[in-house]
Amino acid sequence: MKHYPKGLQVFVLLFCMIGLMVPCAWAQIYSGSMTGVVTDPSGAVVPGAKVTVTDVGKQVPQTLTTDSTGRYLIRSLPPSTYKLSVEMQGFNTYIQDNIVLAVNQNMAINVVLTVGAEAQTVEVTAGTVSLATQDATTGQELNRTFINDLPLLGRSVFDLASLAPGIHGNNPGSGGSSNGGINFISNGSRNSTADILLDGVTATGFEQNSGINDPLYTPSVDSVQEFKISQSNFSAEIGFSGATVINMVTRSGNNAFHGSAWEFLRNNVLTANNWFNNASGTPLAPRRYNLFGATVGGPIKKDKAFFFFSYEG
Repeated sequence: MKHYPKGLQVFVLLFCMIGLMVPCAWAQIYSGSMTGVVTDPSGAVVPGAKVTVTDVGKQVPQTLTTDSTGRYLIRSLPPSTYKLSVEMQGFNTYIQDNIVLAVNQNMAINVVLTVGAEAQTVEVTAGTVSLATQDATTGQELNRTFINDLPLLGRSVFDLASLAPGIHGNNPGSGGSSNGGINFISNGSRNSTADILLDGVTATGFEQNSGINDPLYTPSVDSVQEFKISQSNFSAEIGFSGATVINMVTRSGNNAFHGSAWEFLRNNVLTANNWFNNASGTPLAPRRYNLFGATVGGPIKKDKAFFFFSYEG
């Protein structure tokens, strides 16, 4: 048996460990963050306050304390609805509910504590619209409501990208060869150069000879929670793109079981012939188009592990 130097063995081991850690780093691209400053009624910062951010659907909390400047920062928050609570001795407990964090959003929420007993609670149920002041990324965010309710003739979730300002379809006669859902022009850039991130992992294939991107996978509309179309000034970790990044997040289970079933049908019985065919006696061409599927999600272990399954045929 051949023996390798000890230094080489250590190098190989470290290389393998780094290789296992890299996918975990990439998978955080879709997550967001929450930050802010905690102050008292006079405007002075409150260091050492206990800040808890809880995922409402999964009841998974993340807790930390404010630093010497009264600031808190929680990273790697998946897109979801959260509840923020701040506790400090000598002040009323502050609670803000229904905080919707979008994909890759960096949200700033400043908190003003009121003097009183810690057992008393000041609850904020309706707040102002959160502005993106932590970065200069521009684009369009589409949540589950838009994805579920807007009509899609071909059931391709990428077609919703056209809702963003500055995006329009490519002229088929201009030589564009991409037949996927990203064959569009964004703010004057070249067509078929957008990148698709699915749960933080790129889902496009780069063609060396043409310089265009093709989608490798198109998820079912009912399996997508939301996606964000970033058109400029996106951060360096998502830069494999000519101009635009579609950052997409799939749905997840939570503490409640939920599911759906559907079928989209198009055939001759439901389709009228056009006027010219009727005038010439030409019958309607045969049409049989069926899309069907189902989703189901729920807890594997309450407050700990969850599952979500989607099928479309």
